[in-house]
Amino acid sequence: MPLNLEYFHFGDHGLYYGNYGGLDYSAGTENGTITGTSADPNPVDAYDQAFYEHDLALQQASSTEERLEAHVHVITAVYDLLL
Repeated sequence: MPLNLEYFHFGDHGLYYGNYGGLDYSAGTENGTITGTSADPNPVDAYDQAFYEHDLALQQASSTEERLEAHVHVITAVYDLLL
């Protein structure tokens, strides 16, 4: 599944994708946080869904191992979508 170029945009911390892809970018805002509820903006596609799950896992992580697991999960999810 190709990335949709219209979902890329620039912000203060660099390049973002959708509502959840990018450094310190979540819920459509820089330094944003998410609730894990329907109050969160919808991901724009499957890639953004992977970034959403990554952001939520990082917010809920309480250890280095949990943060590393979240990073590995988003990398493998995006890789699988690119195949």
